[in-house]
Amino acid sequence: MKSTHEHIASELEVLNSNPYFNFISKDKEQLNEEDIAADLKDAEHVGAERYIIREQGNAVGILEFVMINPNDSCPWIGLLVIHGAYKGRGYGKAALELYDTIMRERGIISHRLGVLASNAAAHAFWQRNGCVPVKPAVLPDGKDIMIYERTVDLDG
Repeated sequence: MKSTHEHIASELEVLNSNPYFNFISKDKEQLNEEDIAADLKDAEHVGAERYIIREQGNAVGILEFVMINPNDSCPWIGLLVIHGAYKGRGYGKAALELYDTIMRERGIISHRLGVLASNAAAHAFWQRNGCVPVKPAVLPDGKDIMIYERTVDLDG
């Protein structure tokens, strides 16, 4: 389901179940409604698509991507986060499979994403799922990331 300002509470639930991710990405463990509203505005500004991943009515994750990153003209996943209570149950992999389906339908064969240098669990997840490190980079806020590239699973 596409995320809008009406879904801020669901996004807060997902993001605040991941205090370590919030800390390394936003420099605080708990986010508030204003933080999410700003993220939604930023996503809209860059033309990102942002979705809430739901299972049986529960918000289990958030997926955000852009079809064209102005820095390299590639599609990018900007955010894939799974609710802390649902980690390790295959929801990240399922979200990635859904993303692959969307990309195949749009004729995309590869995409990129950035992983915060200090997020060891995310590096492991993306590498397990076919991502190849391309180069290190620094975000505008000064945080170090590794840029990965991944070929979309064309077999579906």
